[in-house]
Amino acid sequence: MNDFSEQEKESFYKAIYSRRDVRSNFTSEPIDTQVLMRILEAAHHAPSVGFS
Repeated sequence: MNDFSEQEKESFYKAIYSRRDVRSNFTSEPIDTQVLMRILEAAHHAPSVGFS
């Protein structure tokens, strides 16, 4: 198992606790390609049901 620093753990919990449904707040502002690729890369490595 990975050993995460206290700062990494705190960031993780903060992301979970501050999560909100923002469907009504989408904008037409484009997303930087590098940001989008980083998000997709992280999602690709996230566990999924039956495949982790």
